[in-house]
Amino acid sequence: MATKSAPMQRGDVTKEALLASAIAVFARDGFHAVSTRDIAHISGVNQALIGYHFRNKEGLYLAVFEHIAKQIKARIGPLADAIEAVLEAGPAVAARSEGADTYLLHLLRLTDGMTGMLAQENFAAWAQLITREQQAPTAAFEVLYDGFMGRVLGLMTQLVLRIRGSDDEIAARLTTATILGQILVFRACRTGMLRHMAWSGVSDSELAAIQRQIRRNVTAILTSKDTE
Repeated sequence: MATKSAPMQRGDVTKEALLASAIAVFARDGFHAVSTRDIAHISGVNQALIGYHFRNKEGLYLAVFEHIAKQIKARIGPLADAIEAVLEAGPAVAARSEGADTYLLHLLRLTDGMTGMLAQENFAAWAQLITREQQAPTAAFEVLYDGFMGRVLGLMTQLVLRIRGSDDEIAARLTTATILGQILVFRACRTGMLRHMAWSGVSDSELAAIQRQIRRNVTAILTSKDTE
């Protein structure tokens, strides 16, 4: 018999409300333009509770990114775990044909997962915050990088090396960056891409089309004889 999950305590509900409001307001206005009074008002809680739960505005800002990193890690984590297992089981540097199809399959699954996550409408506020930290990094960037970004980039780079049967890590890192760029453009330049595609949004069919094209691009990049 399945057990019911315990109800959230009042303090947890308050923290969740503050985090949700902070994500929306920090994404819209940026850290410096937002006051704790604004966030408390939108959350419908006493301003003093921000100090109680997060110490101050900086603490709340970092908690927002810890929340984002945790959520992304939960979505991408199983894919990353599977990739780590495959990498550990295979040789450090294989011939181009040795295991390349398996490594490519796992890379394409990862790009599919990342594309699907970024295309979701509820990712919009997260994307705005992450983009701000890319342009003007603070301590929150380290939370993002240590929380999921560094791991994902590292795994993608290792897959590229195995697929190519190469030990040129600089080239693999650059290739990883270009692959990531193909995914991010549909979030960072979402409005322009929708206008270019004459789409009103990204439904399941549009997402599937994006994923197919990225898979084609990645496969072409990594299997071409001219990539070295």
